[in-house]
Amino acid sequence: MTFRQNAVRTVAVSAAAGVIALFANAVAAADVPPRTPGIMGDDIVQLDNSGPCNGPIHVDFETSASRPGDLSVLLTPRGTFGASPACATNIQVDWINGISPFTHTLRVPVDNGPTRVDVPTGAGVSLVNVSNFPLRALAISSYVLVP
Repeated sequence: MTFRQNAVRTVAVSAAAGVIALFANAVAAADVPPRTPGIMGDDIVQLDNSGPCNGPIHVDFETSASRPGDLSVLLTPRGTFGASPACATNIQVDWINGISPFTHTLRVPVDNGPTRVDVPTGAGVSLVNVSNFPLRALAISSYVLVP
């Protein structure tokens, strides 16, 4: 066997092992969707002065193999903003995908601490934007792969 044949076999075996490892990690991590980091991070930060109501709202995404095509958006207040009825706010979740009319919107109140929003994105890649409505805030935006 020549040096060239050994090199080709080594590269082929390495590539196959890499592909198997990549798919094994994707299957094992099916409940945690990969997402691109947004420029603004994972917190909705309010820009307006709301008196005693302040603090960011942290955003997490979850999927489950038992609920294909559904994305859960978890909203967790990190201050008084959205943590009590006196500091209630409305959150707007927008997602863009290949299902007509392509841009979808869901608005939910956040008024008593952590809130879970189930979003029917459908399977595949969606661009998900989470913002504060109607107050001005720094929103988050991420591409999410939903199984």
